[in-house]
Parts: sequence; C-alpha cells; structure tokens
Amino acid sequence: MSQSLELGFLASTAAITMPSAVLTSIDDDIGPNAAYAWMTTSQVVAVAIFSPLAGRLSDIFGRRNFILFGGLLGMIGSIISATAHRVEVVIGGGIFLGTASAFQQLVWAGIGEIIPRKYRGMVTALIEACVFPAGAFGPIIANSIVATTTWRWIYWIIFIIATVSVALVFLFYRPRNQYIREEGKTTLEEVWDLDWIGFPLYAGGLLLFLLGITFGGNQLAWKSAGTICMIIIGAVLLVAFGLFEAYYDQIFPLFPPAIMRKVRGFAVVLVGTFLFGTLYYSTAVLWPVQIEALYTQNLIDVGWYASTLGIAGMIFGPIIGFVFTYFGHARILYTFAVGLATIAAGCMAIVTPDSRIASSVLVGIMGVSISWGMAIAGAMCQLAVSHEYLGLAANLAVTMRNIGGAVGTVIYMSIFSNRFKSNMMIDVAMPLLKSGVPPASITSVIAALTKKTPESILTTLKPEQFVIGVNGIKDAYVHALRVVYLVSIAFGVLATICAAFTMDVDHLLTNEIDIILDEGAMVTQGLTDTGEGHVIYREEQEAHHHRTPHKDSAQDKGVQVRHY
Repeated sequence: MSQSLELGFLASTAAITMPSAVLTSIDDDIGPNAAYAWMTTSQVVAVAIFSPLAGRLSDIFGRRNFILFGGLLGMIGSIISATAHRVEVVIGGGIFLGTASAFQQLVWAGIGEIIPRKYRGMVTALIEACVFPAGAFGPIIANSIVATTTWRWIYWIIFIIATVSVALVFLFYRPRNQYIREEGKTTLEEVWDLDWIGFPLYAGGLLLFLLGITFGGNQLAWKSAGTICMIIIGAVLLVAFGLFEAYYDQIFPLFPPAIMRKVRGFAVVLVGTFLFGTLYYSTAVLWPVQIEALYTQNLIDVGWYASTLGIAGMIFGPIIGFVFTYFGHARILYTFAVGLATIAAGCMAIVTPDSRIASSVLVGIMGVSISWGMAIAGAMCQLAVSHEYLGLAANLAVTMRNIGGAVGTVIYMSIFSNRFKSNMMIDVAMPLLKSGVPPASITSVIAALTKKTPESILTTLKPEQFVIGVNGIKDAYVHALRVVYLVSIAFGVLATICAAFTMDVDHLLTNEIDIILDEGAMVTQGLTDTGEGHVIYREEQEAHHHRTPHKDSAQDKGVQVRHY
C-alpha cells in the first residue's frame, strides 16, 4: 500500500527536480520567453497555496479520494506540459502539477497514521529516501533525456509514474474511519461548514505577495505601482486571514487555533521550517548557476554536479530517522541539523573557479542537513497534534518550506543579479580596457562572453584578451555568489534559534496507531467506515454556532467546544 502513495510523491518530486534542471533547453526549443523560470515557479506557488487546503480536507473527509484527485491532476498537468508548443502553456501545466503535488504530499500523513507514533521520524526519512531516483538523480536524468531525445519525455515519464500511482491507490489504499463527521449532517452540509472565508483570504494574500516579490526587479520594477500594490495587498490579506482564524469561531477553520496555539510544539517549528527553507534555497538555486559558470557546461557533467545535493540527503536521511527513533532528542537533532546547514551555506563563500571539489563537499553537507532537518521537523509537527489535524500539520510543514524557498529565491536572485552587474565593470570591463580592447566594443564583447549575443565579435580579440574576458566573467560570478552565501547565514542563525526553542517530543514517541487499513485489493472502496471515527455531536455543533469572540456561553453550560 505504502508504495502506491510513495509513487505519487515520486511523481510530484520529479515534476520539480527534472524540469528545473533543463529550463533553458525547454525555453530554447519553444521560447524564448523572459518568464521561462515560471515553468517550475508556478508549481512552487501552487503547492504553497493548496497544501494547507489539501491537508485540511483530507482530515475532514478522508485522504483516499483527495490523493486520487491529486494523481489525476498530475496526469493532466503532465499531458499539458508534454504537448506544449509555448512556454506559457508549460507554465499552465505547472499550475496543475503544483496543485497535484499539494494532494500527492498527503503521503506524509497517509503513511504516518498507520504506523506507531514512535516510528514517524524513521518513516518520514524513509519517505524522502523513496524519491531517490528523482530527488538524487533528477538533474542527471533530465539532462540525459535532453541530450539524447526531447525534453517532452520528462513530462511523459511523470505521467507514467502518476498513472501507476493512481491505479495502485485506487486498488489498495482504503483507510478505515479516516474522517471527521458531524452528527446528523450529510457530506454536503459538512461542506458548508468549511472555512469559505479563510481560504480565499489565505490564497489571495499569499498569491499576491509571492507574485509581487517575484515580479519585482524582473518583469516589473521594485518601485512600480504593480509591484508595491501586490505586496501590500497580499500582506494585508494575510494579516486579515490570521485575525479571522484567531477570533472568528467556526467548526472547520483552515488553521485551527487548537494547533496554532501550540507555540513551542508546533508554531515555532513552522517558523523554523520557513527560515530553514529560505537558507536552503541559497544553495539549491545558485549551485546550478555556479556549476555552469565556473566548472563545466557539459550537460551530463552539470547533471552529476547538480545531483550532489540530493544524493547526499537521500543516503543519510534514513540513518537520521533511525537515530531519532531509537535515541529521541528531536529538538537537539533539529537544532544541530539547522546549525550544520548554516555553517555549510556560509562556507560556500569559499567559491573560486577551482573550488569544485570543496564546493561539492559543502553542497553534500547541505543536502544531509536539509534531509535531516526536514525529516525531524515533519515528524515533530505530526507528533505535536492529535489525529484529526494530522494532514494539515504534515502539509503545513511542506507549505512553510516552499514559502521560505520562494522568498529566499527572490532575495538571493535579486542580490546576485545586482552584484553580478556591478562586478562586470570591475572584473571584466576595466581589465579589457587595460588590455587594449576599444571602449566602443566593450559592451558587445561582454554580451558575447555571457552568450547574450552572437560570439562573432570575440574573433576580433587577441588570445590574451579573450582569456582576460573569460576569467573576468568567472570572477564576477565568484564575487556575486560569495555575497549571497554570506547573506544566507542570517537566515540560518534565525532558524537555529527557532530550532533551539522548539519543544522536545520524546514523551510522544508511543506505540499508538491512529488508524488501520482494510486489507487486499478491491475495485470498490469496501467497508471503511465502522462508525469509530471522529464525530462532532449535536451539542458541540450548537456550541460553535452560538459562540461569540468574547463570551462562550456554551462552555459556561459545561459543553466542551473543540475546533476541528
């Protein structure tokens, strides 16, 4: 059964790791389009928006149908992208793939709830290891496909994996009593009790904020009205969402106060995960740039270097899961992982054109730290909440990492671009002028060296001038990369502080199992409801409907009121 869920997660991982390694190749074929990076960015944004909703719905109505829905969306997104003849269409396919990923990542809760709670750290790490082909070798596989056939096969492979996953989930995954039911209400009536105000506030606010910081400095100027309006309106909507969730009583809030008020056990872990994701993306985003600019431009070699991050994490992740399961001390392990990643990211500032071995080792350490830290954080989030919030808790950990990554990407790329442009004058233009290159030709020579224009003008340079130009370009990259890696230390320090203030969960590592599965393969769903799931009785429903933010008359009458 677990293999069916893991295949869906493998498909969602491949959908981001493989295309992101060959974005320029896709753009060269069906572009050019200045927004080509959105072919994968659209996935990240969609995951961040829909992951909490996917987790919440799966807690209330059961995970099976939503996992199947995610698989079908993944199949549709793969077909759209594989058959696209414009970059805009691939971006549209990415939205489908990202939304699918939000539901496919229910694997964390789906597997976590059927094993004893004390093994969740190990299982979380093993789930990461199960996506080894895409997580570790995605870049090399993608570059090999582009080198030997067409990039479209990347999406067809994702389609095949998603299709097999849907079939296996349909046949074998039938969790028993996995729901929250309101006594006396139909499923449609329960739908009306969902958070119909909170989710639009959250989705609209997050979308506008991410679009604002992404477009700023790229498609739009940072000072433009469009950028400023998107960021401000997005931030206001997110603040309004937080206030609404905290003070408006409802049966099924999107972010239940019952778990958000677990400060050290849950909220601080999420903040740490956000900052950890921001730290991680300094390497995840710029390592491929560093490889091609300084070490090699051979597609296969680029793929192998880029795989360093994933290979190290996938190998050592299960080991860390084993250590956590049998020795505990999650807070110490989490703090050490974040601290180690911070040191590795800062040490990446040693970058030079000859640092390929040292930089690769540091990237490997970063991969180990990320796999280690995210596995522990995911387990801590799951252990901190009761079963009726498990899907939301697991998906929120993914959401915060993605949001942190999106914010980090914008910050790092903005710093890198600005530094690189200013370095071009010092490291390239001035040395070329001193070597005798005519001032009128400098701009054209630099454009040719960075492959933005045809390279014919380079034939007019003397051999020593060409070497000066090539080395100057590398120096400009080196100096820009160093600044970014040093800036990332700040996020790492904050993340380490958050990790140190989380609550230990050793006392929660019990033999308790939340649900069981019906055994065997069945075409129909079978008997998966024995009446033993979470039930909200009529008295509790009435208590919610009569509460006010200031006085809980229902509680005064002795009725226990819970947020689901």
